Amino acid sequence: MYEPPSRYNVTVTVARDDGELPDPVAFAVAADQAAWRRSASIVSAHMTDRIISIVTVYAPDRYAALAVARAVVADAVGQQAPSAGAARPRVEASG
Repeated sequence: MYEPPSRYNVTVTVARDDGELPDPVAFAVAADQAAWRRSASIVSAHMTDRIISIVTVYAPDRYAALAVARAVVADAVGQQAPSAGAARPRVEASG
């Protein structure tokens, strides 16, 4: 039986581990592009020690939604300068 995809809101936190966080403007642009490529949307809040993002995605299940959200944020962090390489994404699901 076919069930349409459900909407999931996934919270993704990028924490700093003795490194610098990505530039907020560059991260926002890269995250928006990565989300668009995956038919998702993203809203982020930038703190001094972390970036908290809410990725909204339509997916068949929670695990697929987590994978898409993690990929969106990893792509956005990966497009930043090498100094941002110490930032690590940590995923928390909600919704």
